[in-house]
Amino acid sequence: MSLANDKSVDLSIVIVSYNTKELTRHCLECVKKFAEDISYEVLVIDNASIDGSADMVAEEFSWVTLIRLSANRGFAGGNIPGMKNASGKYILLLNSDAFLSEGILHKTISFMDRHHKIGILGCRLINSDGTFQPSARMLPSPLNKILQITGLAAHFPKSRFLGRADLTWWDHSVPRSVGWVVGAFFLIRRKTMEELGFLDDRYFLYFEEVDYCLTAKRAGWEVVFYPHAHVVHLAGQSAAKSGQDITEHGKQIKAVRIASEFRYYRKLYGWFYVLLSASIEYLWCACIITRNLCKRSARARIKRREAIDTMQTIVATLTNDNWGKI
Repeated sequence: MSLANDKSVDLSIVIVSYNTKELTRHCLECVKKFAEDISYEVLVIDNASIDGSADMVAEEFSWVTLIRLSANRGFAGGNIPGMKNASGKYILLLNSDAFLSEGILHKTISFMDRHHKIGILGCRLINSDGTFQPSARMLPSPLNKILQITGLAAHFPKSRFLGRADLTWWDHSVPRSVGWVVGAFFLIRRKTMEELGFLDDRYFLYFEEVDYCLTAKRAGWEVVFYPHAHVVHLAGQSAAKSGQDITEHGKQIKAVRIASEFRYYRKLYGWFYVLLSASIEYLWCACIITRNLCKRSARARIKRREAIDTMQTIVATLTNDNWGKI
């Protein structure tokens, strides 16, 4: 196992931990078990956890480089210190709730060694019960947003058009160039990182890896989904411990998700896309309220309340200057 200042290391694994003590422990155990013949280093960045995560890492995993942050800097801000201190030929951003499997590091690194235009690679993500998670996706767009929030994508997953956002029509059996891959397993070529820089820490959570993938593609790098290796990904564990408002579907922190989405469009496409995205979601919420206006059930009341809250959040976000500073 190589130290951070050893330039011969093949892989730097960066893990951000936020109140996921047991998951972080299991994540590190999987790294040690399945790293095999890869020379690697592990950097754990603790995002000011209050559950003893950092102390656990220091006491039980002395071979890990531990960086303690004084405040929770989110996904991008948490990964940046690890990226800055990484010495590997490749840098793997690995969620604390994502667990490696046998052969995964050797397979993915070997594949990138053979394909020099790949700047970022993701793998197959599966749930704890073995079912498949969306792992390879088209870039966000107003059209894809309409298909997803209206439920058309979920109702017609085999349609190449309606199921386009998450490529649900595709069997995910071969490597494929995609719009973006999920940050739970996010393998970056060092040359790509040196060219692009680090993640944008103006995103606290969500869309930071989408931003990075689009920036890489615009710079001429390929973003590829690799199907022949997998991680078990529990998803949303740090968000679930944040104490903030989490939506029923996707476990996303609503206000953060909306702000990150608007920042993404503002930075990479311009204000028109921000307003278009906001209008689509706002109008859809208005439709939900109208459809449930005369219904007396508890579910209808919840839907109305959630829609009103989302509309208020959209307006509050648009009138807040902080998210729009690019």
